[in-house]
Amino acid sequence: MQRITEDIKTGQLKQIYLLCGEEAYLVRQYRDRLLQALLGGGDEMNVNRFEGKGVQIPEIIDMAETLPFFSDRRVIVLENTELFRPGGEKLAAYLKEPAESSSFLFVERGV
Repeated sequence: MQRITEDIKTGQLKQIYLLCGEEAYLVRQYRDRLLQALLGGGDEMNVNRFEGKGVQIPEIIDMAETLPFFSDRRVIVLENTELFRPGGEKLAAYLKEPAESSSFLFVERGV
């Protein structure tokens, strides 16, 4: 959490973040703080949210490849998708070299 706070303070934001843990309240707070920082105070037009086990990896990748609208960055929030368990290999391969204009925020119960 210290690293995230430091990234937000300095503006040196990473392209991919993973938040997980037992304290759901803290996870949600850091999710919201990171989302605001990644958007740079802009509106949520360039935020795409995916939640639950049924997310389609090709849809996530297509959204990541879509250029942001009047912004420098598109933020993709993935919550409780269980993509860190078997089945997320295609997304893992994509995340080795994601589109420069996309940022990913994973919020998972467990990894």
